[in-house]
Amino acid sequence: MKIKNECIPCLVRQAVEVAELMASDKETQEKIIKHGLERMNELDFNETAPAVAKDLHHYVRRVTGNLDPCKALKDTYNKIAEELVQTLKLENKVAESSDPFDTACRLSIAGNIIDFGLGISLDRSDVQCSIEESLVRPISGDSTELLKCCVARADKIMFLTDNAGEIVFDKLLIKQLPVDRVTYVVKGGPIVNDATMEDAQDVGMTELVRVIDNGYDAQGTLLEYCSEEFKKAFDAADLIICKGQANYETLSDLKDPRLFYLLRAKCISIAEDIGCPKGAFVIKQHL
Repeated sequence: MKIKNECIPCLVRQAVEVAELMASDKETQEKIIKHGLERMNELDFNETAPAVAKDLHHYVRRVTGNLDPCKALKDTYNKIAEELVQTLKLENKVAESSDPFDTACRLSIAGNIIDFGLGISLDRSDVQCSIEESLVRPISGDSTELLKCCVARADKIMFLTDNAGEIVFDKLLIKQLPVDRVTYVVKGGPIVNDATMEDAQDVGMTELVRVIDNGYDAQGTLLEYCSEEFKKAFDAADLIICKGQANYETLSDLKDPRLFYLLRAKCISIAEDIGCPKGAFVIKQHL
């Protein structure tokens, strides 16, 4: 999905937020914000928003020396997610539901609310609200039954993850898949609050399923930058489950029927592109 007009203020906001998060002195903050505005001035509307954000975050790391500014937030939300799974007995909700696969999909999508690319004002109550909504609201796009049928037919399933914290809810869905046929993919390095191999290890994902990284540190999946190992696995997959908005933004132009997007449509540009209400819980096969 190419950049839309609505993406511009979001990217500028990210420049301001990342400047304030990563730099304590006003001079460095201003330097980061100015760089972000200069990048906006050079914008090509055929780019994707994650490609532009990548350049900003890489620049910030160079000028601050801070390679993982969201590390503490990622650790916090991994813990919050694990506590919510326990206190709300979500494993039991899946097991005891009339359709465990549908319930696990909904809870995995609920976790997609944990997205600091859209702001860092999220708290525990927002995540709990998303969980509660996921169990009662309709799914936009395609049915969980369609995805379930595709899972049954697939020999090689790839699962492209999104954010730390969210990956705890992904575990509920992973357990409904044939784990011996699944490759779970994290980012090759820190970028905002996206999940890395360290996060996958911290929440026990590596004990459930094969986990690899994509060889690059950018939101979404920018195939031109990813490792050859990842690209070979991507090409060989029969089914690719893509979590989150950034994966939709970076992959949806492929129009690849192997790809299913599971996300919350948290901004109007994504919602309009998919054809759903803002805030919707989405499962979308991109044909």
